[in-house]
Amino acid sequence: MTKRTIPLALLSLAYASQSVAQEPPEVTPLYEEVLVTGGADAIRTLSGSASFIDEESIRAFDSTDLNELLGQVPGVYIRFEDGYGLRPNIGIRGATSERSQKITLMEDGMLIAPAPYSAPAAYYIPNVNRMAAVEVFKGPAAIPYGPHTVGGALNLVSPKVPEDARGELDLAAGSDDYRKVRARYGDTVGQFGYDIDVLHYGADGFKQLDSGGDTGFRRNDANLRLMWRSADNAELDQQLELKLGYADEDSDETYLGLTDDDFGADPDRRYVASELDTFESEHRQAHLLHSLSGAEHWDVFTTAYVNQFDRSWNKFDGFIDGQPPSLVLAYPNIFIDEMALLRGEAFSDPDDESTIIDVTNNDREYGSSGIESRLTWRLSVGETEHRLRTGLRYHYDYVKRDHKVRGYLMTAEGLVTDGLGERYKKALNKAETDAWSGFVEDEMQWGDWKFNVGVRYEHIEGEFDNELTDTRSDNSESIVLPGAGLFYQWTDDIGFLLGVNKGFSPAGPGADDSVDPEDSVNYEYGVRFTRDTMQFDLIGFFSDYANLLGRCRVSDPSCEVGEEFNGGEVEISGAEVTANYVGAWVDGLTFPVELSYTYTESSFQNSFLSDFSQWGLVRAGDELPYTPEHQGRLQVGVANYRWSVYAAVKYIGKMRELPGQDSFNTATSTRSLTTWNLSANYDITEDLTLRLIGENLSDEREIVSRRPFGARPNQPRVLKVGVNYRF
Repeated sequence: MTKRTIPLALLSLAYASQSVAQEPPEVTPLYEEVLVTGGADAIRTLSGSASFIDEESIRAFDSTDLNELLGQVPGVYIRFEDGYGLRPNIGIRGATSERSQKITLMEDGMLIAPAPYSAPAAYYIPNVNRMAAVEVFKGPAAIPYGPHTVGGALNLVSPKVPEDARGELDLAAGSDDYRKVRARYGDTVGQFGYDIDVLHYGADGFKQLDSGGDTGFRRNDANLRLMWRSADNAELDQQLELKLGYADEDSDETYLGLTDDDFGADPDRRYVASELDTFESEHRQAHLLHSLSGAEHWDVFTTAYVNQFDRSWNKFDGFIDGQPPSLVLAYPNIFIDEMALLRGEAFSDPDDESTIIDVTNNDREYGSSGIESRLTWRLSVGETEHRLRTGLRYHYDYVKRDHKVRGYLMTAEGLVTDGLGERYKKALNKAETDAWSGFVEDEMQWGDWKFNVGVRYEHIEGEFDNELTDTRSDNSESIVLPGAGLFYQWTDDIGFLLGVNKGFSPAGPGADDSVDPEDSVNYEYGVRFTRDTMQFDLIGFFSDYANLLGRCRVSDPSCEVGEEFNGGEVEISGAEVTANYVGAWVDGLTFPVELSYTYTESSFQNSFLSDFSQWGLVRAGDELPYTPEHQGRLQVGVANYRWSVYAAVKYIGKMRELPGQDSFNTATSTRSLTTWNLSANYDITEDLTLRLIGENLSDEREIVSRRPFGARPNQPRVLKVGVNYRF
């Protein structure tokens, strides 16, 4: 938030918390329909926990990395991978963060992951830098949104069409040749409006290939929004929007990391064996949104969407006939010859396939489409105000995998093809899913009490066609997901919330009969305090899993892509703290302070030996991987009407990379990481703002993950300078 919006926002929140029961319902415009939390004001009295990050908070640090931005939200766990946040790994309340596959990802309330049912690993997430808000909601608040309800949901909200002619040009440059250009212009004339938004950003990369060459990335993103709305004197209020979007990426990203010793010597080193690694993707989307409102009592919001995502990831994937790379990097003193090949210190023998580098092109096509309609009806029964909501959605998605293996020889000149071309395919299959879902929810306001009762239904039919084995399978599952919550405004300042809901994450289309869906019962309870410009939330949670689901990825050895595994019973509990305060002084000076903190405990409830390499031998009481016990973020600032300075410190506690308990094994865990960011903004004129940003100012470097293959670093110190011109 900027210096001008924080006091006003908090003051309005304080007022809202006191007056929500007395305010009459209002007709809901389309833009507010896509705010699934209802916005910053509404979350203070939700009967479930939610967080709202507005556009000013996104701009405060000019965020392009969703991982960094979500550090402001308690209960969200991040596993860093490439240092730029190109493919975030996001988990909520202990749900695995692996490729954000256990949360419901949306843009403007519509499913946006490439194939959320058939292949939920999210290799595409919209660029957060072009968003107007980010919403995270958990517990009963997530009832209307699925299919993944074990942790919660994440909604990225794109900007609305401006009411008047308005544009902006945003430029930035920084370390490692970082550059960003964003241009936007829109207008509304009469009943019609439009908005054009174009974004480009990239960097040459902070890693250094032993053989030289780029390790960076570039992303392009273009969006067109066309709007029509009914005349002011129309009997019914309507608004229709068409969003067309295109995004692409070209990055020199790799799955290959380092041994711990090589990381200690130079965390930014990249072995020669990864010099051919390239990720290329294109994403196209067409979204249609329509709202229809009748008086103040009801409205209907309908969305239809088509998304297509094609990607090609040509990357190091081990040896043609050798040891798994994760094993080689974990025991470099045993696999001396293999390590020499990865580093380019030894050369391949064309007659020995164990010395030939496997470079696999993981070629995939994803598609999703659907239509959803939600009806909201407001009525009074006695002294109780009801907001009844119901919705129905049909969704279809698919993924086609064509993973082609080629062999390369390590030579003095680097990697050279072995001349055999495509050797074989690791995967050639198609998974597809048809899914019907619906929900009914009643939010009841009775005096100082707010009750929320709802139920969600999912019916899923999937098919999996494996052309390599010439086999075809299908499965079908239906489930009812109830939930309930309440909020009680005890005093003008203090309110209590309590909620319970059933969590679910479906098994994939290729799952055999022995695989169960992820299934949990989630509880939350807490207190909210709001006074003037001060807010404080303390919320506890407990998730009781009947079954935890593990899903094989390309980088996991000894399993097929998409294969799923039962993890049995698991318990996850913890506490989330959020605090905001804005102090005011003379001459318009304000002092905003924001704090978020999460404490988490987790444990498997049974002992078992799993073929899933991310679990292996599990003992009852073992903690979940990549779930830190402590994590938090503190941001302080000082601002007046023309300038602002914000400093943020983020802490992530040590994490296990395999299930375990008691002491941490240094070879299978990550150390705690503390980073500092600084942002300064100065309005040169009313329309021109200068911005300076420093990320990881103390240049703390740690291993943030050893997945998929070897130790991977966080981003080093980065400095950026930018200007924003509004017209």
